[in-house]
Amino acid sequence: MSHSSPTPTGATERVRISCPGCGRSDHVDWPTGQADLLYRCFNCHKEHTLHRRGSGH
Repeated sequence: MSHSSPTPTGATERVRISCPGCGRSDHVDWPTGQADLLYRCFNCHKEHTLHRRGSGH
């Protein structure tokens, strides 16, 4: 019998993304189980809603 622990509140995973505005690569802390992430690029200063791969978007 295997035991699985619930995901801790506030848990994140480190995800590599590419800014849709300028293409700059970055690593972000993406909350586990969250399909979308509001991202503000430190390079071009634009805000984008990113969609997790495989989330159906």
